[in-house]
Amino acid sequence: MTPTPDPILTLAPDAGSAASARKLATPAGWPDLHAGPTHLWGHCQGSGTQPYLTGVDRSGPDAPAFKCSCPSRKFPCKHALALLLLHGSHPQHFGTDPAPDAIRTWLDGRAAKHAPPDPSPADTDPAGETRSGPDPAAQARRRAAREKKVSLGLDALQTFLKDLVRDGLAQAAARPYSDWDTQAARLVDAQAPGAARLVRMIPEVLPHPDRLLAHLSRLYLLTEAWSRRDTLSAPQQADLRAALGFPLDKSATVAAGGTDTRWLVLGHTVSDEEHVLTRRTWLHEGGTTALLLDFAAPGWPLPPALPAGGSVRARLSPAPGTVPQRHVLDGEATRSAPALLPAPVTLDGLLDAHGAALALNPWLERTAHHLGPVTVHPPTRDGDPWRAGDARGSLPLGGSDTARLTLLALGGGHPQTFTAEWDGQTLTPLCAGQDGTLHPLDDPEDEHEF
Repeated sequence: MTPTPDPILTLAPDAGSAASARKLATPAGWPDLHAGPTHLWGHCQGSGTQPYLTGVDRSGPDAPAFKCSCPSRKFPCKHALALLLLHGSHPQHFGTDPAPDAIRTWLDGRAAKHAPPDPSPADTDPAGETRSGPDPAAQARRRAAREKKVSLGLDALQTFLKDLVRDGLAQAAARPYSDWDTQAARLVDAQAPGAARLVRMIPEVLPHPDRLLAHLSRLYLLTEAWSRRDTLSAPQQADLRAALGFPLDKSATVAAGGTDTRWLVLGHTVSDEEHVLTRRTWLHEGGTTALLLDFAAPGWPLPPALPAGGSVRARLSPAPGTVPQRHVLDGEATRSAPALLPAPVTLDGLLDAHGAALALNPWLERTAHHLGPVTVHPPTRDGDPWRAGDARGSLPLGGSDTARLTLLALGGGHPQTFTAEWDGQTLTPLCAGQDGTLHPLDDPEDEHEF
């Protein structure tokens, strides 16, 4: 499943604010930057003579909270978002000077507002000492508050979708982009960034009525499933929360246990998911295909990549869900002796496997497979696009020109095997299979860093 964007960017009230924040997230525009244990502050040089004083409080149940002297009516403003982005990408530029009086007064007021009450007898042990550790009651209240926000946001989304269908899908293309952007921004405010991302994808499928109907159906199913979440099993609830953008608890996932063995790296793809660089790495062992996700904020590099086509020794823990596809790496991966390739599947086998996964998790967006024997067909003079086919049919072939031309050259018009990612519409080739080994079709810039 495609992840949700950087949490900092999902805080933006609209796409324009997010874009402006990214432009401001450079130390050159900030005369000073400082960080305390629970807060950030700095001055951002605007168009006027006096820079704007900006602060971010990262403590309290409603964190992060923002304060800025700029006249913007948007909240958070672009300066506050840029300050958060800067601390993530350039922490070395932050000093430790105490906050100015205006920021200090604001921080003190927030601290007093969120200060815990005096401990009651129930909060103390027989010796009279206060218990330490997370407060289950407070955690439950925060969880309930977020779920209430999500419910309100999804109720509004369901009304929006019903209106869209009532007006006729043929009229959807005539809507201004602001309709989709406004609805997505409301879902971000409702703390459902995954649903917001799906709404922002609607303009991409507007020219294709079949894809539009399928996409809107998945969105509507999201609203229906949330309203009936108490009737779902624990794995189904995990799928639902992941689709809505609830963060994955990696520590709990690792603590639940995993598989420490030799994994074959089927390949990886890198894409820009709403201005957040996202890398999907696919691995295989036995009957398990695992997906690792890595993210990088704008201007920040991805971590070193695993060797596409190679083998690694690693401990991977599956995230909860009906289809245990996403995994979390526990510790470090080390190079290993070559592993055997999985048995290739036909195109029909790919579609059957993908369909079976969708039957369990309707919001699953991608699966990976080792295919063969299939033949690569280049574009024709009649305008047919690249395709990969066998005796029973063919599927569109995407990916880079380099990957497709390399496959074509290696196959020479004959059936071959290769690994690919399938998103329900297009195959993205990852590695070519030759003589029992995999060879990457693209050479990522960070491959050598592993």
